[in-house]
Amino acid sequence: MLLRCIFWGGIFLSSSYSLLAQSVYVSSNQLLSLTENAVLYTSGSVVNEGILLNEGNIQLNGDWNSQQSYSGDGWLRLTGSSDQTVHHNNQVLGSFEISGGGSKTVNGNITINDTLNLVSGLIVATAPNKVQLNQGVRVENASDNSYIQGAVRFRGTGYHYLPIGTNNTFLPVILEDVAGIDPLTEVTPFSNQQLEVAGERLENKVVSNYWTVFNLDGSYEGSVVTLPVTTDDDFVDLIGTVVVESESFDDPFNNLGQRDREGDRSGGLITSEAMASRPVVALGFTSEYVLENSVEVPSAFSPIASNPTDRSARIYSANLRADGFSFTIFNRWGQVVYQTNNLQGALNSGWSGLDANTNQPLPSGIYPYVLRGIYDTGRAVEKTGSITLFR
Repeated sequence: MLLRCIFWGGIFLSSSYSLLAQSVYVSSNQLLSLTENAVLYTSGSVVNEGILLNEGNIQLNGDWNSQQSYSGDGWLRLTGSSDQTVHHNNQVLGSFEISGGGSKTVNGNITINDTLNLVSGLIVATAPNKVQLNQGVRVENASDNSYIQGAVRFRGTGYHYLPIGTNNTFLPVILEDVAGIDPLTEVTPFSNQQLEVAGERLENKVVSNYWTVFNLDGSYEGSVVTLPVTTDDDFVDLIGTVVVESESFDDPFNNLGQRDREGDRSGGLITSEAMASRPVVALGFTSEYVLENSVEVPSAFSPIASNPTDRSARIYSANLRADGFSFTIFNRWGQVVYQTNNLQGALNSGWSGLDANTNQPLPSGIYPYVLRGIYDTGRAVEKTGSITLFR
C-alpha cells in the first residue's frame, strides 16, 4: 500500500530500508536523511521545505521541488512517463537520471557533480534556467531520444562531453582538452537557422546548425572540438568538412581543419585539428583536400576513368615530411603490389593499378594499404584502410 508521507521530525532511512509513498513532504526545519543504498520511491511528487540529505536513491514519477537545503552524492531519478518539473533551488545534485520519456523541465539552475544518465526523455532548460556539469561528470546513454534541450554550462578544464540539442535536433559537443584556469563556460546549440560560413580556405556555405561558446568565469583558452554532422547541412563529402570558428555571426570564419572524422553525412563526427577559442563554432567546407596535419587516401579509382585525377590512387596532404614516409599496398593474400618511400611521387602520380613485381595490370578488387609519415610539426601518422580498384 502506498502512503502519503509527511516528515515532521528527523527521519533516517538506512541502507537496508526502502520506502514507497504516494508523495513526500519534508516540513520546515525538519530532516530526511537517506544513507547509501537506501531507496525512497514515490508515485507522486516530492516537496522539500526542510533539510534533505541524500546518499541513497530517490525515485519519483511526479515533480521535484526542493525549496530549502539539499546535499549528498546520491541519485535523483525522474521516472515518470508524463512531463515532470524540477525545481532545485540552485543547488548541487550528486547524480541525476531521467527515464520514462516526456519532458523534464528545469525551473531554476541545477548543478550535477557525479553522473548524468539520460535513459529517455528530454531535460528542458529554457532561459534563464541552466544545467551545469562540474568537472569529471560522467554522461551516460545520451541519444537522439534523450539529451539536454538548451544551453549547458560546464566547469573545469580537460575533457567534457555535452549532450545538448534543440527542440528537434540532438547536437552533442565534445571538448577534448579545455585549457584555462577553472573556467565556467556556457555552450548553446542552434538548429534550423541560417548562418553563412565563409572565410579563407573555405567555400561559401549556409549551415543551419551551429553553437556559441561563452566564458562566464575563470579563464577559457579553448579546446580541440568535435561537432556532429547531420543531414540538415548536406555535407556530402566529409573529407572536406572542417570545424570553423568566428568572433561573431557576421565576421569571417577561421578554418580549424579536420584531425579526425567518422560516420557519414547522416550521422558523422568531425574533430578539429586546431583549438577552437572563439565564441561561434560550426562546420564548414573546403575544396582543399590537402588540409594541414591531415592525409587522405582515395577509397577507389579506375585507370580508365574519364577524369585524369581519378585514374590513380594518389595521396593528399599538405605538410608531410619527405623523410620517414612510406606508402604500401597489398593484395588479398598480403603480398606487396606497390611500395614507395617517395613522397612526391605518391602525391603527384601514386599507384596506377600495376603490380610492382610484374608490371602487369591487377584485376578489379579491394587492396589494403598502410601509410606512415611525419608531419612538419613532428607528429607521426599511421593510416590504414583499403582502396577499391575498378577496371
